[in-house]
Amino acid sequence: MTKKTKSRSISIFLMQSNGAEMLRIACGMLMKQGITIIAPVHDAIMIGANTTEISTAIEKTQQVMSDASAIVLDGFRLGTDTKTVTYPDRYMDERGEGMWNLVQMLIGKYE
Repeated sequence: MTKKTKSRSISIFLMQSNGAEMLRIACGMLMKQGITIIAPVHDAIMIGANTTEISTAIEKTQQVMSDASAIVLDGFRLGTDTKTVTYPDRYMDERGEGMWNLVQMLIGKYE
């Protein structure tokens, strides 16, 4: 690790740790409200719900994430955006497509 890398890591530590704490709090609150959490994804939460319930689940999730940020940031609320993916489509971030393709190829070799 270079001196520049260490300096950058130290300078973003508070942002990263507060972000992780907001995500942790939000996941706990969502579980208590019965929202299905599929996975935390970096600084987001992937949820699941029936198509008839997804709009309500998204609204609740956005409110909970706002509440979690207010807890950690002494009342300041962060905004969120959403992306809805419905069956038969699946979520795919283009940054992970290469890894996804590699894993699929490896699974195919060993099945």
